Amino acid sequence: MCSLKKIEALYQNGRLIKVFPLRVLYLLEENAPEMEASEVFQVLFSAPKRRFKRAHDRNYIKRLMREVLRKNKTALMTTLQQNNKKLVFSLTFVADERPNYQLLEQKLCKALDQLIKEINP
Repeated sequence: MCSLKKIEALYQNGRLIKVFPLRVLYLLEENAPEMEASEVFQVLFSAPKRRFKRAHDRNYIKRLMREVLRKNKTALMTTLQQNNKKLVFSLTFVADERPNYQLLEQKLCKALDQLIKEINP
């Protein structure tokens, strides 16, 4: 996601889900027009510089989050398409140490399940 207006709206009006070590901030757009599967949601990945001083650590964490989301996004996409909604959300890693893949996948799946429950009426 690279639209500054959407990022500002997300951080001003977004709702929060915390699943340690992830922080999910999301903004749901109701009654979105017909869209392709690739336009259903937009994501912003973040690993804070305060906790991870080295860029390769931050890049590693963001790469892991991208990969886990890529593998587990189908349930979220189908829910959004069925409800005719569009989602903008940010994933922020808040722990102090580098995660392993299994832990991150488990926690992200849990966060996505909570997000799907809030999307469904």
